[in-house]
Amino acid sequence: MKSKTPICDFVAKYNEQNYARFHMPGHKGKNVIGCEHLDITEISGADSLYEAKGIIAESERNAAELFGTQKTLYSTEGSSQCIRAMLYLAANYALSKGQKPLIVATRNAHKAFVLTAALLNIDAAWLDSGTSNGLCSCIISPKELDSALSSLPYPPAAVYITSPDYLGNIADIAGLAKVAHKHKSLLLADNAHGAYLKWLDNNRHPIDNGADMCCDSAHKTLPAVTGAAYLHIGKKAPEYFAEHAKDAMGMFGSTSPSYITLQSLDKLNGMLFNGYGDNIRGAASRLTYNKRKLEQKGWIFAKTDEPLKLTIDARENGYDGNKLAKLLISAKIMPEYYDRDYIVLMVSGETGYEDLNALQNALNAIPIKKKQQKPTFAVEHKAVMSMKEALLAPAETIDVKEAEGRVLACPTVSCPPAVPILFGGELITPEAIEMFTYYGITKVKAVK
Repeated sequence: MKSKTPICDFVAKYNEQNYARFHMPGHKGKNVIGCEHLDITEISGADSLYEAKGIIAESERNAAELFGTQKTLYSTEGSSQCIRAMLYLAANYALSKGQKPLIVATRNAHKAFVLTAALLNIDAAWLDSGTSNGLCSCIISPKELDSALSSLPYPPAAVYITSPDYLGNIADIAGLAKVAHKHKSLLLADNAHGAYLKWLDNNRHPIDNGADMCCDSAHKTLPAVTGAAYLHIGKKAPEYFAEHAKDAMGMFGSTSPSYITLQSLDKLNGMLFNGYGDNIRGAASRLTYNKRKLEQKGWIFAKTDEPLKLTIDARENGYDGNKLAKLLISAKIMPEYYDRDYIVLMVSGETGYEDLNALQNALNAIPIKKKQQKPTFAVEHKAVMSMKEALLAPAETIDVKEAEGRVLACPTVSCPPAVPILFGGELITPEAIEMFTYYGITKVKAVK
């Protein structure tokens, strides 16, 4: 029987053989923080990520078997690397068929999408929604997508959806895929927050619901180290993607991929083959129970459907989200993300009763107050130059209060959530300045 963890097995054997390490990295396997003995480079037998033919290729095939894909590739640089590769593949596939590389995307796209589209000079048509929750969400229905695609002069190369979004909204991937395919387009999904969705009782993973390609950040919701991610290619996607995906990943990845991260992905395969899905389902059940108890105490949560996220609607509970988050932090509860409206708490298969009870106790100790009104923003998005022109143009950093009438050079937003308010090339309006200020952004980079 073939090993389910060939990368980990190789490194363990290499350590046992006690070689003198006349190769990179410079720590030579001497432990300072404790993991250096596992940190190797592309030595003989270790394979090479972007030319994988040995143990890495075998491990990636194991991952493809787990996820039920035509092909799954590893990233040691998070989903950002996979997003860049997806856009490159979709654009080149369109060009190979004599089509324009237009991609239709929701406006809550991660800045990795925005910057890659700019650098590759990909045209983007943006989808807005009337049912979004602040900066992080842009919930598009199949009907809205059908209407948007019908209004275009030609089919886009792909439709790009962020699902789950940062707050925990999961799109109707099956319905959106059906619409995209009807219009002769592909569906790409930024599933960075949803690697675990395959192991729910109700499988919500994009690949199993009709997406042609998606990225998963294993490190966000599965027990993997930071930077561990997957690029998945669906079984019904054009073979072009599987044939060219490794080259695309190599184009955007470091030539020194982390071997610690590769082992983490490899080890995760073994865990998933051996029943780790039970941990995921158990965590979802525990969070549902605790959420119900908190709701009985009067706490109000955002109406999202991701089962391993708890998103507190701070305003509904009478708080500015930043102040409520500080109360939680003082009680030793560290959120994933918070802004003035929402606090996002992420759970995984490693979250046990003790942590969930600590969260419940912390919230029970905070008094619920009178509801506060959320502000609404009506920001006009007016592009006056292409994203690439804006990104490459001479630019200067200025106070946001002095930016009215200027053109944004590149997205200005921190990570998390890395969702831009405006995109490069768009006019900075008074409404946009108001929104920048609300989210604590005081400086922007404007075209000179």
